[in-house]
Amino acid sequence: MNTIHTLWTLMRRELWESPGAFKWTPVVLIGLTLFFTVFGLILGSRFDNEMAFTFDAIRQFAEAPGDQRRMFMTGALFASSTLFFQILILVVIFYLSSCLYDERKDRSILFWKSLPVSDRTTVASKVLTACLLAPAIYLVAVIITQLVLLSIASVYGLMAGVNPFTTFWLPASLPKLWSVMSVGIVIQALWLLPIYAWLVFCSSWAPRVPILVAIAIPAGAALLQHTWSLLTSFTMPDFNIGMIILMRLGSGILPTNVNFNINSNGGTTDFTDVRFGDDLFMSFGNSFEYLTRPAMWIGLAIAFVLLAAAVWFRRRATDN
Repeated sequence: MNTIHTLWTLMRRELWESPGAFKWTPVVLIGLTLFFTVFGLILGSRFDNEMAFTFDAIRQFAEAPGDQRRMFMTGALFASSTLFFQILILVVIFYLSSCLYDERKDRSILFWKSLPVSDRTTVASKVLTACLLAPAIYLVAVIITQLVLLSIASVYGLMAGVNPFTTFWLPASLPKLWSVMSVGIVIQALWLLPIYAWLVFCSSWAPRVPILVAIAIPAGAALLQHTWSLLTSFTMPDFNIGMIILMRLGSGILPTNVNFNINSNGGTTDFTDVRFGDDLFMSFGNSFEYLTRPAMWIGLAIAFVLLAAAVWFRRRATDN
């Protein structure tokens, strides 16, 4: 219990030290999303005399089959979270790349090491802040944004003469949507943990600008791989560390939790296997499927080795 209390205290310290990344950035994103939504509605009203086209579209949407309304509403709300989760990944990358370096840079490490807190607990608090606490804050911001967007849609629905509860709120399936996002946050943290651990590892020992060190090493390794493969066999390497990192970053669950794969062959796209419905964007199965991938468990093993090395470097670190 004391360990959990200590971890929570350290995670609150991280929030206190990085308010711009974890508190104010989600607020700014809420403001930007709502500003452009209202701006678009006002601009649209300039071209839609007396809102006739808009109200007709709302009435037609209210009369559409239920599965189509659910797919549209969940897709629109899921799309509203895209910017939040993309910015979150950037915020976490910059935070982790400097989380252990900054205390060495400003020489506060001796003060923090004088406290009865182990190096392992300190590193764990920073990883948990990036993997769970920060995503939870951004998820709350997403929920607030979605509630406001639904309220705006309800006002338009009332003006069009339709029931906003059955037209917008019920098809949105908010409890399931938010549950899928919550599960996705946890599994995405596990999926990206080897990249996060690499950033923490570089932050624990890099003498200067750890974010550049964290990028330069795999980029240099990838360049050497390509050069060697081209010189020896004139082919591209089958195993490329740089491509693996980029593919793992780009194949995260949020904001890309879409439950289908498109087969593209010769410039033609095959949608025959796509099953359109609300599960297209709200799939627990798509999130849990990541746990069955060997790459998930290989990545976790690598992450634990890198985090153990980061703890070792912090234990040996001084203010020099």
